[in-house]
Amino acid sequence: MSFRAALHLALWFLLVAALAGCASLPFQSEPPQDTPAEPKRPAQFRLEVDAPADLRALLLKHLDLARLQYAAEADSLTRSEIDRLIGAASAQALSLLQTEGHFNPVVKVQRVDDGAQPPLLRMSVQPGPRATIERLTLEVQGGLYDEVAGGDAQAEALQRALQSEWALQPGQPFTQSAWDSAKNRVLATLRSNGYLGAQWSGTAAQVNAENNTVRLFVVADSSELFRIGSIRTAGLQRFDEEAVIPTARELIGKPATEQLLRDVQDRLLSLGLFESIIIDVDASSPEPGKAQALLALRELPLQQATVGVGYADDTGFQVTLEHTHRRIFDTRWVMHNRLQVGQEQNLWTGELMSHLQDDGYRNLLAGQAEKLTTNDETRYSWYARVGRTRDTLRIWRLIYAEYTRARLETSAGDNDSEALSGNYHWTWRDVDDLRTPTDGTVWSLQGGAGVAQGTATSADTGRETEDSGPFARLYGRVQGYRPLGNNFYGSARLELGQVFAQETLSVPDTLLFRAGGEDSVRGYAYRSLGPEVNGALVSASTLFTASLQVARPIFADQPAFLWALFVDAGNASDGWKKMRPVLGYGVGLHWRSPVGPLRVDLAYGEETRKFRLHFSVGVVF
Repeated sequence: MSFRAALHLALWFLLVAALAGCASLPFQSEPPQDTPAEPKRPAQFRLEVDAPADLRALLLKHLDLARLQYAAEADSLTRSEIDRLIGAASAQALSLLQTEGHFNPVVKVQRVDDGAQPPLLRMSVQPGPRATIERLTLEVQGGLYDEVAGGDAQAEALQRALQSEWALQPGQPFTQSAWDSAKNRVLATLRSNGYLGAQWSGTAAQVNAENNTVRLFVVADSSELFRIGSIRTAGLQRFDEEAVIPTARELIGKPATEQLLRDVQDRLLSLGLFESIIIDVDASSPEPGKAQALLALRELPLQQATVGVGYADDTGFQVTLEHTHRRIFDTRWVMHNRLQVGQEQNLWTGELMSHLQDDGYRNLLAGQAEKLTTNDETRYSWYARVGRTRDTLRIWRLIYAEYTRARLETSAGDNDSEALSGNYHWTWRDVDDLRTPTDGTVWSLQGGAGVAQGTATSADTGRETEDSGPFARLYGRVQGYRPLGNNFYGSARLELGQVFAQETLSVPDTLLFRAGGEDSVRGYAYRSLGPEVNGALVSASTLFTASLQVARPIFADQPAFLWALFVDAGNASDGWKKMRPVLGYGVGLHWRSPVGPLRVDLAYGEETRKFRLHFSVGVVF
């Protein structure tokens, strides 16, 4: 077994062990539910409860008999006081059992004379059938009612969601905890959708103990829909309001929904100027349609340096050094430098990016230099670009001009090329959560055009060929996420790319395509899929990859940990007629972490007939 294979196997087992340890924590931390705490003094009486396991645990946790059995005052309990507790225990048990939907239980408590000391008290419980919901009446008053009456599509969808998400539907068992939870969820849903003053006008659970049925009547007052009319900032010291207002201004006039506030908060955090952002809408505003929003900002340090050591499946071990200055030379520009030294990749990236402009754009100057060794080849490349970028609620844009140069050394020969191009990148996001999406779609499109020239040298003949001319590059990617029911989640990806150029034109390798790797075709090494020329793997003008995946939580009480099944397909080729997609499929362990999904996938490459372990963190948009 190679060192890399042994390392992959060790990391795989470490992750499984960590997940298993996390999964076991709740069970280790919970005290036993069916016995009282370990006594510090002798019991004044013994207590037995004959009941179904779940009800027995409930009774032993809340009955006065169980609580006073080892209480500090137990030394003073007399026989008459114990008899009084016995008399009250039946009524107390009835109340507890009713919270679980048992309205016709038979409860008996008696002292058993078995001659032993301390005395034995025995409670027997026949709970009877659990009551079920016979009828549900759920109504909404207030602003939501008026908007539904006016034909507002979003209000109608919210009203339907309230009805369908109500936990206690007709025919389901009734419990007090489910009743309280269902009511709390309705108010939480209304408030998260902008009805910040939502409250109950009335709630009632009418119990028919004779028939073991319950009728539920709930009327919610949604209050008015809150919209954001003005913005106030707090916490700014190093930066000015113009650093946030162009993005925050998009809140004006929009409903104060939890999703909207979270999206704007995430985008403000992505500016790289703030450690934390809280957006608080004034729920006591006398004018709900013009409520004020407070942006409470905590700034990051003016300068920050970090050192990191890590491992990437694509490029091996690496050490990184990063430095950020958020107001370079006391200007409204951010400078960021990152140096990475690794087994297979050495990389420097530098960037100067302005604070937000009045039109919402940020100006940028960027450069990169890289040495990458993969698949018996070495690539040296660098680029310089100047452009502008803008990020709105749904759309991210990047417009830039770029000069790039790349030298590729392979066993078949060398290729040295350069290009000057204009480019436009556009991403549209419509997902429930930007960090860990489970429902929605992300579209990413790229287009570029320019002129290139290059020289190719054959390793066999030493012959050089040189050419120059125009080229164009198109790339598209769509990623979809859907909940499938029963806690299953599905995702799919389609990726297409094409470079248009004369066959003899040497376009820089960084603008061409390869397939393979974690975010491409799992089961194959990074950049290992493409055409071969004289026995050497080269980049191609055409790209196709696709993926289908289904995932489900491993443990019901820990939905952030999932197992997954997937199948990937794709390849890179010189033209669609030569495209021969290969398959990779396997299983994975995924964690929806606060910073994005962590994925560990074991995939089998059908073409290579080998297993491969992949690691990744984050979502590629």
